[in-house]
Amino acid sequence: MRLEEYVTHDAVELGRLVRDKIVTPCELAKLASTATSIVNKKLNAAVETFETPILDNKMPLNVIFSGVPCFKKDLGSVITGYGHESCSRLTKGVKSPITDELSKRMLTSGLQILGRSTSSEFGASMTTETSVNGATRNPWNIECSVGGSSGGSAALVAAGAVPIAHTNDGGGSSRVPASMCGNIGLKTSRGLVSQAPNANALTSPLTSELCNSRTVRDTAAFLDIVSTNNLGEATFKGIHPVPSFLKQLDSAPKKYRIAFSCDNWGASPMDPHARREVERIACLLVELGHNVEEVTPSVLAKGKYWQHFQTIIYCFMYLQIDFWADLLGRHPSIENLESITFKVYKAGSKISTKQNAKAWSYINYIARELGTFFQDYDLLLTPTVNQITPPIGSDLTSSSNLNLDSWFELMRKYIPQTPIANLTGIPAISVPVASWQNGLPLGMQFFGAMGADASLLDIARQLEIAQPWKNRRPNIFATVSDM
Repeated sequence: MRLEEYVTHDAVELGRLVRDKIVTPCELAKLASTATSIVNKKLNAAVETFETPILDNKMPLNVIFSGVPCFKKDLGSVITGYGHESCSRLTKGVKSPITDELSKRMLTSGLQILGRSTSSEFGASMTTETSVNGATRNPWNIECSVGGSSGGSAALVAAGAVPIAHTNDGGGSSRVPASMCGNIGLKTSRGLVSQAPNANALTSPLTSELCNSRTVRDTAAFLDIVSTNNLGEATFKGIHPVPSFLKQLDSAPKKYRIAFSCDNWGASPMDPHARREVERIACLLVELGHNVEEVTPSVLAKGKYWQHFQTIIYCFMYLQIDFWADLLGRHPSIENLESITFKVYKAGSKISTKQNAKAWSYINYIARELGTFFQDYDLLLTPTVNQITPPIGSDLTSSSNLNLDSWFELMRKYIPQTPIANLTGIPAISVPVASWQNGLPLGMQFFGAMGADASLLDIARQLEIAQPWKNRRPNIFATVSDM
């Protein structure tokens, strides 16, 4: 197989070609390594490319992703003996003593992991720029941000290095890079994907593990692999929502009651172009037979949840950093943390148990109100990002000199909607069906009720058919020869 052919296939198709013995896992690894080498010179999206890809040599021959190349984000999921540095100077040199369940399932599905992709430090920022790894750049315009925190994975997928890559989402960290790079990014319903053995839906309620991909079926197939139950979970998942997320894509597309919101949710006004793109997609959805209405959930209109999000994220980040500091015997400081990360750490150390509990109490109120909202509407549409893709070096980076409140308010201007899914646990997906006036991608974001992950994949698939995006290629791409 030639590189020009490799980049045209998604992960599901590459797995089939391996099973049919048309190509071997070794050949795919070499092609992906070549592609990564080509694009990474400009993008700086890989923390490390392994000398030998990680591959489960005992995997069955009929698995869905047989031999498919993939990158793992350098945050979250871990593999025994491999680096897990969270893109921070504080955790430089850390190697994991265990392989978690997500990584095990990735490997038993046939995926071969080529290396670690870049992230913002501890996932704290919506850009991927750190002192330890430098800036990861957008393949559509290398002067622009790739988004964060899963920026490296998103860039490598968009640039054709790999068809699919691991991401996670604690406030938009899969969806924001997907939006800025032109990929699909799904944040799943809380508890659907296990965080075993190190965490669960109680200890890490904000976080969702999954992937970025270029096709809906790749994301559905990945979700099939990682969404089965694990022993010792702290919450009961109940019956799996569908027998297979991938197979349900073959069913007749459903018609939905869809609300769309161009409201600013208490933040700065939405960019007028983003508003027009939401309205355009709303019209397309009407053409596809859906009932569409402009409605903003009243509980979200004033954006009161944002201050509670700040309280919760301060605590979450403090505990994460404090864990590593204790384990490694290293004192967190401005010498080993980005300026904003350090400020968040210090702010989190001052949050009382009572303050944190009050924040979650208010989020419970929002979740109940949204539960009622989703009795009247199946889905809610917003842009994934409200403002045009920022440049490299903007004040959104975790090295910003802004004070903490100003930095969070700037982030709120860009992504007032994405954290709602993480706070309340509902699923949300970013679908690459829009663009900014300068040609950079803009994702359209759909929210659904708890457990509506299959519906999100269904609406994404309908849009994928109506307005195909798979063959759109950025300026930095694996087969572009003049890079």
